[in-house]
Amino acid sequence: MKVLVIGGGGFLGSYVADELTLRGHKVKIFDKSKSKWIQKKQQMIIGNIQNLKTLEKAIKNSDIVYNFAAVADIGEAMKNPIQTVKTNILGTINILELCKKYNVKKFIFASTIYVHSSQGGFYRTSKQAAELYIEEYGRRSNLNYTILRYGSVYGPRASMKNGLSKIIFNALKSKKIGYSGTSKAVRRFIYAKDAAVASVDILKKKYNNQNILITGKKLSKIKDILYLVGKILNISKKPKFDNETEKGHYDTTPYSYKPKKDKKYFLKNYMDLKKGLFQLSTIIKKK
Repeated sequence: MKVLVIGGGGFLGSYVADELTLRGHKVKIFDKSKSKWIQKKQQMIIGNIQNLKTLEKAIKNSDIVYNFAAVADIGEAMKNPIQTVKTNILGTINILELCKKYNVKKFIFASTIYVHSSQGGFYRTSKQAAELYIEEYGRRSNLNYTILRYGSVYGPRASMKNGLSKIIFNALKSKKIGYSGTSKAVRRFIYAKDAAVASVDILKKKYNNQNILITGKKLSKIKDILYLVGKILNISKKPKFDNETEKGHYDTTPYSYKPKKDKKYFLKNYMDLKKGLFQLSTIIKKK
């Protein structure tokens, strides 16, 4: 099939593009700059999801569209909420509109486990909003979709903002092992290539219009990870924890999001419906 991977020059998107090529699909990568990992069989399209003309040319004639384009760093999203909305929400809607226009067979959205969390700041809220739009487009436009909620993905190609890459990078730089969170923190890590395999497996029809969690099977304590990194890098100093929990990262579980319940408010004196309708009808007659 003809598959477009938006954000396919990035960390996880590039692995998914490679897996798709490996399985014989005709792959186009759409990103703001040329991918460092582009393969000969892959086509590169340089563009921005805010540029509708370029985006339309890329989506036209595509059977499948993946969207990995996002402001994905929690800290960056906190500092730039407007840009986060433009990219993560409006950008996704731009893609959905074009998928609908060109009868794309399936849209696949890279979301996050943080949609289940009360943490994650504007990154989390933008992904929650995008998911709701995708579901509504699915209902109203008969657009098949799959939402992929990723856990803690790690591996080569990741930026130094990525959790494990950041720990290793800082350790090599300072000769100290540290973590910004608490010693109680736990994660389910999944290697990027494994996440990519799962991200292509879901092209099967049985995953249409489903939300799929892609994460590691084993629950790992960050404390144990730090000691392991120290052993690998021959750093014997005891790991340091900064105990920073206000920066938007969950500690032991992401499953903490609960929507606020409505509190009812009734006026003591209010317009009677019959009287209100009579008043409205009188005004409309005069127009």
